[in-house]
Amino acid sequence: MSSTVFRVLGPLEAERDGATITIGAPKERVLLVYLLLNADAAVGVDRIIDALWSNDPPSSAPKLVQLYVSNLRRKLGRAVIETVPSGYRARIVPGSLDSARFEQLFRDGRAARASGNARLAAATLTRALALWRGPALVDVSHADFAATEAGRLGDLRLDCTEERLAARLALGEHEDVLAESAKLSAEHPHRERLRGISMVALYRVGRQVEALEVFRKTREDLLDELGLEPGDDLRAVELAILRHDPALVPTVSPSEGAAFDLPAALTSLIGRERELRELRELVLRADVRLVTLVGAGGSGKTRLALALAAEGRRFFANGVAFADLSAMREPSLVLPAIAQAVRVGEQPGESLAETLAQWTKGRELLLVVDNFEQLTEAGPEVLRLIEASPLLTVVVTSRRVLHLSGEHVFPVEPLAESAAASLFVARARALDPKSPVSADDPDVREICRRLDGLPLAIELAAARTRTLTPGQLHDRLGERLTLLAGGPHDLPARQQTLRDTLEWSAALMSPTERALLARLSVFPGDVSLEAALAVTGGDVEALAALVDGSMLRRESAGDRPRLRMFETVREYALELLGPDRAQVEDAHAIYFLELAEGADLRGSEQGQWLNVLDEERVNLQAALDHAHSTDDAELELRLVVALWRFWWLRGHLAEGRFRIEAAIAQADEVEPRLLADARRGGAGIAWSQGDLARASELASLGLEVADASGDGDISLACHTVLGLIAKSEGDHARARSHLELSSAMARALGREGDELVAKMNLGAVAFDAGEPEVAVPLWIDVLEYHRARGDAEGEGIALLNLGLASYRLGGTDEARERFARAETLFEAIGFREHVAHALQGIAATEAANGRYREAARLLGRAAALLEETGSGTSTFDPSLALEVEAVVREQLGEREFASAFSGT
Repeated sequence: MSSTVFRVLGPLEAERDGATITIGAPKERVLLVYLLLNADAAVGVDRIIDALWSNDPPSSAPKLVQLYVSNLRRKLGRAVIETVPSGYRARIVPGSLDSARFEQLFRDGRAARASGNARLAAATLTRALALWRGPALVDVSHADFAATEAGRLGDLRLDCTEERLAARLALGEHEDVLAESAKLSAEHPHRERLRGISMVALYRVGRQVEALEVFRKTREDLLDELGLEPGDDLRAVELAILRHDPALVPTVSPSEGAAFDLPAALTSLIGRERELRELRELVLRADVRLVTLVGAGGSGKTRLALALAAEGRRFFANGVAFADLSAMREPSLVLPAIAQAVRVGEQPGESLAETLAQWTKGRELLLVVDNFEQLTEAGPEVLRLIEASPLLTVVVTSRRVLHLSGEHVFPVEPLAESAAASLFVARARALDPKSPVSADDPDVREICRRLDGLPLAIELAAARTRTLTPGQLHDRLGERLTLLAGGPHDLPARQQTLRDTLEWSAALMSPTERALLARLSVFPGDVSLEAALAVTGGDVEALAALVDGSMLRRESAGDRPRLRMFETVREYALELLGPDRAQVEDAHAIYFLELAEGADLRGSEQGQWLNVLDEERVNLQAALDHAHSTDDAELELRLVVALWRFWWLRGHLAEGRFRIEAAIAQADEVEPRLLADARRGGAGIAWSQGDLARASELASLGLEVADASGDGDISLACHTVLGLIAKSEGDHARARSHLELSSAMARALGREGDELVAKMNLGAVAFDAGEPEVAVPLWIDVLEYHRARGDAEGEGIALLNLGLASYRLGGTDEARERFARAETLFEAIGFREHVAHALQGIAATEAANGRYREAARLLGRAAALLEETGSGTSTFDPSLALEVEAVVREQLGEREFASAFSGT
């Protein structure tokens, strides 16, 4: 059974596990709504066709219905739409369709009022009306069935509103009712019940004459416009007012509506509007009785719970109670704290649990229990109270998941960047109204980012702006555990400094969990489960406990979820690690060296491995930093040798060049072959950057060592780079000499792939030398070889060269096809430098066909990519982009060219 939630009381929405499911196609939206409105009933294809096209269906309608159903199943899951004889059926979880939920709540509220429970009626009807987000079925209302159903639901909404006003009137809320009923009466002048409610409200506030005037005016309008007299109910209200009928006075018992004490929110809620709305929707669901707000210390759980409590009074007939457990350490004191919050005393002869269960049994109540993390042993007691009280809903705040039956976990995540900056500014100005701090200040945004968007840390930092500028504060964030202290004295001690907050969380952990947290601090960013376990020697259960305890965040990454530690937590955890840090950092570096050396960056799995290395890029950087800072030259060289192709293919040229040069400079006593291999990689990257002199120097040094040691692999690679350098310099003879040597060495070593690289490059030399008849057959051989092996890099480069040949020889259409295919291949593996070159080629074909603005746009995209990667001009035809740009500028003019080039 699907757990997808559907909303039609407003624009159509579908949501699963908090994620929106986009249903974009208009006919698919209409079909889905039609099936939802007939949920759990079989709907024939003929009826569906009539709903979608009325009296004018296309001949292909049955097949189109099949297509729409297939598309919906792909988005929603097959279980949502079942195939039945001659049609389909929507299967949804009870309560997951807002219109059905609205109608049920309306019936419940009406029944509660009929039974005399006006308070329950008002709360229930308020819940019903809160489901509306706009006119029902608004984005499919053009369909006949939808227009009819929207009208019916709209009438029910108005009926529900009247019922709620009547319930509130019975509760003595006549002043608020008067304003709302007067507005609605003006919008719906013929709704006699609204007029009657307005009359009673006016009478209650001492405006009897105006109340009778409402009756007179209503009677006059009905006679003039409809030729009708007012109904018996409205006449009865008039008569009751004339007689001063005691029944017009509310008779609600004061004790029934007693309000519980809620802590006053002393600060505004900033950046949590979406979370508050989602939390409200969750708490008001019929199947939800226990919600745990889980988040790191200082993430704003209590403030969010207070905001929910403040508005919750409207939705719960017997109000909202708040129990603060922050000062407690003994689980046996939890029930007494709850009893105190709801003003229930102990009774002789029965346990407090029995007394509370009896008291809550008939009351619709929201109970907020704050700071539960140190008292989780009392969770079963709270659960038993919930089970004994059908109308009780409990919201708990905790740094840890409770692991109770029926628990719904609501993660309280860090604030988004803009909201965090707004909070920083608001708190800074609360302390100094003249503070010049701005949310647009880059230092403010960087402070908030480095504080992980945690509200407590941000508020503590903002307090420091009385003495420090944001820039000075940013410079001192390396000492954040000492710097961020001095919070408001009315807060619990653990919330007055960042260190105390973290120490409180650490005290809740077992020794095993604390040790694991400390060892995990060597990961500077996110980490895979496999890496975390391998480097730390921990186990899955302890990792799960850290996630449950909000010390680690689980971040979705497709099939490979990753874990991340807040920077504030990491600084504290590094302190816990102490003298063991070097040993764990060694293990971290060795793990990522093995990962890098095991990555197959050639062949059919190249794209997957490149993605893995990109995912681990921060950890690889940390491993390199560790190797360099500890003078482990061999480790550093092995890392750069393993990574140079990754840096080249993914366009991290500046980083790769820096890392390789740093490793080479530190390599005094290392194996010569390893140093030569690093120089080979550095030469390739320097060539890509257009630094031909340094590329030649590194390749020559590498070749000298490789030749001396008889290492053919490195020799052939160095000859390849030297050949490409010679080609870039226009020395075709020297280029051929190096590349032919490379080819011969590859053949002798049985390195077929390297032999094909030489063939590709020899083709490029021939083409540059004006010999396309030599170049093209070579490139076709290379293309077929790599295509047969699923090698996207090799196939893409061959297509890039063949596309250039087609373009230069006048085959514009063939050139475009080849460039486009090359772009697709390069995009798939993230080879950004050659994506840019393919775009330049496509731009050339667009210009040749007179599509100058599109050509300019493509040139702009290519230029941006080349600038991002730091690529030089020598790795592809350097004249192509210049030629095309000159033509396009002339055709468009400078202003239009600049606009298209920049994508505006």
